[in-house]
Amino acid sequence: MQDFVNLAMLVCASLAAMCLGVFTAYGLFKVGFAIMRWHTRQNSPAAVKARAEVARVS
Repeated sequence: MQDFVNLAMLVCASLAAMCLGVFTAYGLFKVGFAIMRWHTRQNSPAAVKARAEVARVS
């Protein structure tokens, strides 16, 4: 019975460690992509106010 309890604890601990790693990686990627999105918006030509151009028909 003690071996089963030890095995169950080991399985639960490994699953918890994997979940913690997945959630940490998810958080890091989410922050990284948010920084890249902010950086792209700061340096993109679309950030400059665009004027509407009208074609003249003669």
